[in-house]
Amino acid sequence: MEFYHLRSFVVVAQTGNLTLAAKQLYTTPPAVSAHIKALEEELQVPLFVRTSKGMKLTEKGELLLKKAQKTLDSAFDLVNAAASSQDEIVGTFRLALNQKPAQLEVPRLIENLLESTPGITLQIHPMSTGKTIEAIRSEEMDGGFVYGEVPSDFVSVKVKSQKITTIAPFGFNSDTPLEKSHWITMGYYCPFDDFLKLKLGDDINAITSSDDDATRLELVRSGLGLSFYELEDAKEHAQNNQITIIPDLDFEAELYFIVPKNRANSPIAKAVMQEICAIWEMA
Repeated sequence: MEFYHLRSFVVVAQTGNLTLAAKQLYTTPPAVSAHIKALEEELQVPLFVRTSKGMKLTEKGELLLKKAQKTLDSAFDLVNAAASSQDEIVGTFRLALNQKPAQLEVPRLIENLLESTPGITLQIHPMSTGKTIEAIRSEEMDGGFVYGEVPSDFVSVKVKSQKITTIAPFGFNSDTPLEKSHWITMGYYCPFDDFLKLKLGDDINAITSSDDDATRLELVRSGLGLSFYELEDAKEHAQNNQITIIPDLDFEAELYFIVPKNRANSPIAKAVMQEICAIWEMA
């Protein structure tokens, strides 16, 4: 029995879809299908029933899924134990940031890791909340910072409450109703957009969207519309007469550091999580 056959079985069971499973496993749907077929032939039981809605586990498949997951977890624990017993943990942690590195204490994180576990290298990737969650699930990222509610398949620690304000073109008439103004939204699963709809209703006049802060700032400066922005950065640009701050919709967004539950116990993830907690005084 091949280890990767079990992994394909578990991921297909979790996603219910060959294409989604293949994406997470960095392979093709035919390859995943072949893994499932090989496993079914070896076990001599059907694991899935193909339906119009995707792949559904059979009764036997349900029973074997728990054992397959336990087998994978045991193998993962073995790797972790071997790594933990080494004099030095060595590897790369791909970290997604949704704010500037300084705002998230990333320089300090790098310094602390160099001192405590110099074998760990951080790869920094600017990324919005929605893309971060998707990238971690597909194993393109190992962890990251996100706003809003954390999905159940992640381990998280609250980092801080971030003040968010509204930025408008310089000289914007504050008497203009916000619900009738043009908006530049964040798009792609951003809790800021949910808050905007909660305050102004679903019929927001959104002319475009971007999850890149610099792009939204430039569009606002160009006079195209309003957008949500982190308050500290907004104040800096307002002082330079680049934009106007509209405080009417100000709110606080919870910011979290997250790692996936199925990889949270790896030595590298544990080391990074430990330093994050220490920096933000959560240990």
